[in-house]
Amino acid sequence: MNQIIKFTAVLLGSAVVFAGCIEETFPESGYATGGQIAESPFAQDGVLSAMPTILITNYVDIEEHFDFGYPGMLGAMDRLAGEVFPVAGNLPGGNQYYDRWQAYLYPCNSDGLDANGYVAPFFYKNYYQFVYAANEAITLFSQNEDSAQNLGVAKAFRAFFYLDMARLYDPLPAKAAVGSYDVSAVAGLTVPIAREGMTMEELENNPRATREEMFTFIFEDLDAAEKLMADYTPATRNLPSLAVVYGLKARAYLWLGGFDEQYAAIPTGEAAYRKAAEYARKAIVASGAPITSEAQWLDKTTGFNTVISSWMWAMIQSTDTVLNNLLSWTAHMSPDAIWGYGNGAQPGISVFSYNRIAATDFRKKIFVGPDRNYAAISPYTNLTAAEFEGEDAMAPIAPFTSFKFHTNGGEKRNYSLGNVTSIPLMRVEEMYLIEAEATAHYDAAAARPLLQSFMATRAAGYSIPAGNDLVEEIIFQKRIEFWGEGIILHDLKRLNMSMQNGKSGTNAPSMAQISTDGRAPWWNCVIPLSAVQQNKALSGKNNPNATYTYKSVK
Repeated sequence: MNQIIKFTAVLLGSAVVFAGCIEETFPESGYATGGQIAESPFAQDGVLSAMPTILITNYVDIEEHFDFGYPGMLGAMDRLAGEVFPVAGNLPGGNQYYDRWQAYLYPCNSDGLDANGYVAPFFYKNYYQFVYAANEAITLFSQNEDSAQNLGVAKAFRAFFYLDMARLYDPLPAKAAVGSYDVSAVAGLTVPIAREGMTMEELENNPRATREEMFTFIFEDLDAAEKLMADYTPATRNLPSLAVVYGLKARAYLWLGGFDEQYAAIPTGEAAYRKAAEYARKAIVASGAPITSEAQWLDKTTGFNTVISSWMWAMIQSTDTVLNNLLSWTAHMSPDAIWGYGNGAQPGISVFSYNRIAATDFRKKIFVGPDRNYAAISPYTNLTAAEFEGEDAMAPIAPFTSFKFHTNGGEKRNYSLGNVTSIPLMRVEEMYLIEAEATAHYDAAAARPLLQSFMATRAAGYSIPAGNDLVEEIIFQKRIEFWGEGIILHDLKRLNMSMQNGKSGTNAPSMAQISTDGRAPWWNCVIPLSAVQQNKALSGKNNPNATYTYKSVK
């Protein structure tokens, strides 16, 4: 056990014990050996189920209420992107500071994202704990020929984690309005690859992988998963399927499409975009999933809290995995959760995005309009008119608040019931929009009907606006489709798109009224100083700190 603790400490830069469920599966006599686990089908089931469980139960002790594993990370990504922010402060009595992702919301007024900042370990520690769980599973399943499908699942999980890290930590050029910001010294570097079976000495001198090395590694895992999972059907949707493997490949190729550099082992540019479109279509076909309907989207009891057929992959919570009243996705993202921060912060959408959504687009219905018309929003919220006005609740509900995410069963006050929800990890709609965008980069004529067909399921009478940049229009529709789901940051970063929350008329809260010239520097995450101190190969190889590189308008 001491060796395991040391292994984890080297990966994370501090002695944080792996917080998964592997050990809890076995008797109190101690840690089971690899051989013991490999011989027990029940134990192997426990190792397999530990991976989706750690996603929703991991806690890395940064003393913040968004510290609840991967859902908390998705919330952080959307706030980094400026796509989700609290709107409560725009009404008397409202308080924007109920939104706890403040370091991500206000990067111009806080050094929390710096290498020695208090939230810098949040992504890094979580991902490497997830990787550790996957590596343990890969080691164990590799010992048993009958565990081939489980081995494929573990490799799919590991590729998922590294794909996220590659996109978050790859330092792409960005402009600064204040001072300078230069990533040339670390250009093309991602994060260290911790493989199964690595020694302490290797981990303590483990350099950042280049983009080519990282994606070669990711595709090795995904290729293996594709082969091993050819006849695999997961028992529950919190485990990946073959369609999800195709979806992960589509995400990976889409990212590589944004680069002009030529690599021997992996495609970039147009070749990568063609592969992204190919695998997005494979994911659609393999999943057999229908697109989320209007009724499913708008259901105020089950909307975006219950696994439905369009969800290819999901995080599924139970009463056992809800950590407490506030360490929960629903407590932060649902204004129906009167017990939580969601009712107080009121996560909302940019007024500029809201105004651009077509009037016939049913997705617009889940946002409170500028006139705060309760009758218009009442079919999509469980709040009464009095609660909507702040009576026996945190505050009046402000314009542009989102009622996309609902509590379990519409429960408003009992957190032990209301927090038990599911959260999407991959929906089939993402694959349709990846296919459309990727195609647009090399064949706009073929891409237009793909977008038109998708939008026919969203907005009656939709037609692609004349004169609009096709890729930008697709990304806008993706921003609306996946508002609040932590998807869009990677696209904005890849395409060098600007934040526009500092424009006149913004509804962003004070200190978050930021407009950038292209991608924001803080979209290049920094490795926490504690991890740099543990791994000598990282010395002098961190991404530059990006806070204070812009100023908020207010």
